[in-house]
Amino acid sequence: MQKQTTARLHRNVQFIYEQALAEQELESFGIEYFSTDRRDPWAFRFNGHGDTDGLLRRSAYFATVNGEDSVYKRLILPAYQGGRYNITRSVNQYLTHWIYPYKGKFHPQMVRALLNILGVRPGHRVLDPFLGSGTTAVEAMLLGIDVVGIDVSPLCVLISRVKTSAWKHCKEIAEFVDSGTRPGEDCDRGVGDFFVLADMVTESDVAVRKRDKESSHRRNLTKMLKSITDMASAKEELRLNFGSVSVVEGNIMNMNEVGIEDSSIDAVVTSPPYSIALDYVKNDAHALRAMGYDTNSIRERFIGVRGRRRDRFQLYNQDMQLAFREMGRVLRSGGVAVIIIGDVSDGKEVTTTEEMKSWGEPFGLRYDRDMRKIVFGLYNVITDEKLLFFRKV
Repeated sequence: MQKQTTARLHRNVQFIYEQALAEQELESFGIEYFSTDRRDPWAFRFNGHGDTDGLLRRSAYFATVNGEDSVYKRLILPAYQGGRYNITRSVNQYLTHWIYPYKGKFHPQMVRALLNILGVRPGHRVLDPFLGSGTTAVEAMLLGIDVVGIDVSPLCVLISRVKTSAWKHCKEIAEFVDSGTRPGEDCDRGVGDFFVLADMVTESDVAVRKRDKESSHRRNLTKMLKSITDMASAKEELRLNFGSVSVVEGNIMNMNEVGIEDSSIDAVVTSPPYSIALDYVKNDAHALRAMGYDTNSIRERFIGVRGRRRDRFQLYNQDMQLAFREMGRVLRSGGVAVIIIGDVSDGKEVTTTEEMKSWGEPFGLRYDRDMRKIVFGLYNVITDEKLLFFRKV
């Protein structure tokens, strides 16, 4: 008789969709027959079949397996609770995830779970063509998956590069931070990017939080250095084989321009912008200007905010359909995509997720299923949010 295995959810799992994702994670590791107990809703029990070692090392929603802490639990546990790799008080802001207060992020825990559920493993290549603050890039890298991230915003490209590559330069960066000096223009880009991003985090602190610039900058340098050092330590101490990361500035409507070839991607995990709901250019204007960009010019490249106000909703729909075309082009046959998106309204017109399900059909993206997800805020313009699953035929 096989010994029974008990896997326990993280205590931060609160919503029905999270439990559904956790169950799909179990199935992705070959654990198809399991039971739960109403008296202990965080526990899943099954007889030792399936890849329990993979569950322990790769899962997002399970904190322990037979009492042994999962890798993810060790990554997300805040320092004040005895954790080693999270300097914040939030389980969603571990390692470098916290760096830069970017609005519209999606949860790294969900992204990690989706990568598992889609069967993406080391040796595969995943794409996030709306990279934003780099959540998909960080999580894929931690799981040993090669990742390509694209974003039209130079600020997002900077954020994502630092979050995924500054750990390689932590010793050199520490020397500059400790000495109170700054690297010259001839330094490695990974080092220079770190200090530029620290400037941008400080710009946000001053513009949004009204903090003192000098003290804020010192604090940001120290905290960011701690987080990239923790990432380097996690790689060694938890025996993580990081995947390769390529972050490029570009437009999803023509990924040929940045070298994404036909049928070269195994999976897509992305959350397109809700620019009609959230003006990303306005939100990050202080940082974009500090980086030397003209926000009026850059606005014309952003889906949902480009064009005259009365035309933006129509342009959003047109641009998103082109985005589906490009995702269909770069996915290999049998490749999978999850697009986290919702019904969008400008107060007069509404584009529903039901419509979006058909947008990929002309480009070989066959709608498979969806899952409803809790969304907080923006209720006046986003009435629903779903995870849409597609497969390339």
